[in-house]
Amino acid sequence: MSDDATPGNPDPGGAPTEGRPADPGAPGAVPPPFQPEKTVQRPQETPPPPTTETRLGDDDGDQGGGVLIADPATDPAGWGGGDDQPPVASDADGPDFPTHRTKAGTTAAVIAIGTGLLGAAALLTATRARADGDLDWSNYGVGLGSTAVLLVIAVLAGLGRADVGGRAREEAVTWPGVVGILAAAVMIGVGINEDEKWVDYLIGAVLVVLAVIGYVMAKRGAFAVVAILGLGLIYGNAVGDVLGDSLSGDNAIVVGAAALTVFVVVVSGLGWLLPSRSLIGVVAGVIGVTGLAGILIALLAFRFLTGMFAGPMMELQGAETESASGFRESDVWWIIVFAAVLTVLWALAASITNHPGFSVLTIVMPTLIVPLATFALAAERPSLWAGILAAIGGLALIGGVGLARLRGKKALGG
Repeated sequence: MSDDATPGNPDPGGAPTEGRPADPGAPGAVPPPFQPEKTVQRPQETPPPPTTETRLGDDDGDQGGGVLIADPATDPAGWGGGDDQPPVASDADGPDFPTHRTKAGTTAAVIAIGTGLLGAAALLTATRARADGDLDWSNYGVGLGSTAVLLVIAVLAGLGRADVGGRAREEAVTWPGVVGILAAAVMIGVGINEDEKWVDYLIGAVLVVLAVIGYVMAKRGAFAVVAILGLGLIYGNAVGDVLGDSLSGDNAIVVGAAALTVFVVVVSGLGWLLPSRSLIGVVAGVIGVTGLAGILIALLAFRFLTGMFAGPMMELQGAETESASGFRESDVWWIIVFAAVLTVLWALAASITNHPGFSVLTIVMPTLIVPLATFALAAERPSLWAGILAAIGGLALIGGVGLARLRGKKALGG
């Protein structure tokens, strides 16, 4: 064996065979010393960048418009569809509208100014079209033209693609459409100029039908408000036609308050099926609060007037105080019952939707109705009413704080 021979290299030439380990069984071969197996360090896998989830809600705050997933690695602009692609809403969380909630920018300002000017022209001509009794076509024609421009602009804007026009398209559909629909209703009334029930039905139907078309185009709550106005006009006339005798009898107050409550509940229930359910429910709720409060205020005014003029005379004749007030105390109690039903429904809606409007209605209704009711009933011990309300309200608040603490403990895993 030559000097160049090394253990593990039996070749006397000293040149190790590349790619082959030394044969331990060869003559003269010395087994290599034990070496621990080396641990191969694999590079750590880099986790994918977190995605940004953006919920698309409707204009009144409901989370029902789909979800946008934006990948920062491939979508630095956060569009959910690439640098220059509009986001596409998935239907995993609800209906996929609206699909592009970008800012309208200058478009909103221009649309608002143009709509305001055309609306002013329509209203101005409507007030002057029958100034002398006859229809002045020079004014009425300008009003019709302004109304037509508003509606045509809204329709043309609505024909564009919703996933491309985005918020600017919605603005161009909504405000010209809403003002145009209201202007059309005014123009119909001025043009016909007859105090007939069928005119009210016609105007209400026009408001509802055009508002539904606009809502389908833009999915904006402003059209829902217009539809509520039309439904209210139709409903009010229908109640007058069907319950005319009841509205003029002794039960007029109770029947009117009940009809108002039914309208609020039905409209809110129908609106619950739409993405703008919170806005619809809140608008209907405002009608309910103002309507019931208005009835109580009218009763207070009537009581005051009858107390001034008819009260002393009826006391001399030995009449009952209840009839001297001009209404029955049971009427006021029924209004309290209707207000309580609506308050409970709004509280439930607030817990489901988290919309602050329902919470405000839940607070405002008892705050207004109960004091007005005590005045209408001429309660002799208002402190008793206040004490009962304070006790119930305090218990409710304590229970709410307790529930909040329990939810907090559950969130922390305690």
